[in-house]
Amino acid sequence: MKLYTVRKEALIQEAESIERIAKESLKAWIILGQSHKYSDLMQQAYTVRRAAETKSIHVRREMLRNLGYTFATLG
Repeated sequence: MKLYTVRKEALIQEAESIERIAKESLKAWIILGQSHKYSDLMQQAYTVRRAAETKSIHVRREMLRNLGYTFATLG
């Protein structure tokens, strides 16, 4: 997963997107016996929201790296 910015607004949008995907997929995961995937994604969204609230850009980036995000530059 690549991010182009670690701005608070962008991270909140990313968390909302993760939550939307989790909610849309929940029924299918329950049918497949994989409901743990919902919890995993919701935990990821929670961590992204926590990163968005963190003041330090360095700490914010580190939290996101621990989730598996990479950072790309535009251009």
